[in-house]
Amino acid sequence: MRRPHRPRRAGARHQLRPSPVPRQSGGFAIDTLILLALFVAILVSVVVIVGRLLLRRKEAREEWEAAGRPEAPPRTPEDQARDKKTAIIWGCLVLAVPVVLVLLYSVTR
Repeated sequence: MRRPHRPRRAGARHQLRPSPVPRQSGGFAIDTLILLALFVAILVSVVVIVGRLLLRRKEAREEWEAAGRPEAPPRTPEDQARDKKTAIIWGCLVLAVPVVLVLLYSVTR
C-alpha cells in the first residue's frame, strides 16, 4: 500500500540553498586549456627542434662517411648567413609562441 504524499517543510535539511559565493562558469576550464596549450606549444617546439637537429646530424654523418671521411669543407659566407637566418627564425618562434600564449592567459584571467 502506498503512503500518502506529505508536503515538505520549508526548513528541511535536504532542500537546496543558494550558494553564498557566486561561481564563475568556465573560468577553471579556460585557464586549464590555456595552460595546456602553452605546455603543448613548448613541447612541440622542443620536439621539432631536437628532431631537426638529429636529422641534420645523421644526414651530415652519412654524407661524410659516403665520401670516405674527408676533411670538412670550409663554411662559405652564404652558408653562415643561411645558418644565422635559420637560427634567428627558430629562436623567434620558440620565444614568440609561449610569450603569446602567456599573454593570452594573463589577459583572459
